[in-house]
Amino acid sequence: MTARIKLVSNEAERLAVYRFRYEVYVKEMKRTQEYADRELEIVCEPLDKSWHIAFAEDSGRVVGTARFNVGVDDSFGVYKDLYRLRSFGSFYPSSLSMTTKLIVAPEYRRSTLPLQLSVFCYKQGLPLGPVFDFIDCNPPLVLFFRKLGYRQVFPNINHPEYGAVIPLVLAIYDREHLESVKSPFARYCPDKDQRGSVALFRDEFAAPRQRSTTVDWPLCRLDSSRNDDCSSGVEHG
Repeated sequence: MTARIKLVSNEAERLAVYRFRYEVYVKEMKRTQEYADRELEIVCEPLDKSWHIAFAEDSGRVVGTARFNVGVDDSFGVYKDLYRLRSFGSFYPSSLSMTTKLIVAPEYRRSTLPLQLSVFCYKQGLPLGPVFDFIDCNPPLVLFFRKLGYRQVFPNINHPEYGAVIPLVLAIYDREHLESVKSPFARYCPDKDQRGSVALFRDEFAAPRQRSTTVDWPLCRLDSSRNDDCSSGVEHG
């Protein structure tokens, strides 16, 4: 199976992504979706006004997608408080981002596609200026995101649609940490953090180094029966 990943660039592609979300979230997983349109069979949310929507296509069919919203051009909605975004000082809101709605088709859930989508979003987000990225996920996916470089600095949260989930944050410019966990982001991480985001993270959210793992990629068992839809935070929303 070979999938091509790109950014949504027109309304037809956007609609195809909305339909894919509906297929996975509503039809397959039976999940509550506040913005699901059961007549059109799409899931379209206020945060979708951002054009930062990635999708993977195989033979003309959407097989994966992810959305990232950047504070410089978007509102974070309810996630402003859920993720305690104001805790990140002057970097709020313009230098923060969220990666959400990361989902893949059933036949790709044991492939590297979730990893490829994550790397694509990291690379696409860098020129937009964020220094911290936020997600949340269910327990089975914590290891996947830790291997990418995300860390938990706040207690678990209660998502309005999905209940208890785990909030995670990525210090985008923390090359040392990315290399220590063997994150695929490390090779794309800029050499210098000229805005001091890594220093702020270490000063404000310093914690014992989370145990690394020697598990090799791909590290994704996206089995919908276990709610492992690679959906974090808004990826739950």
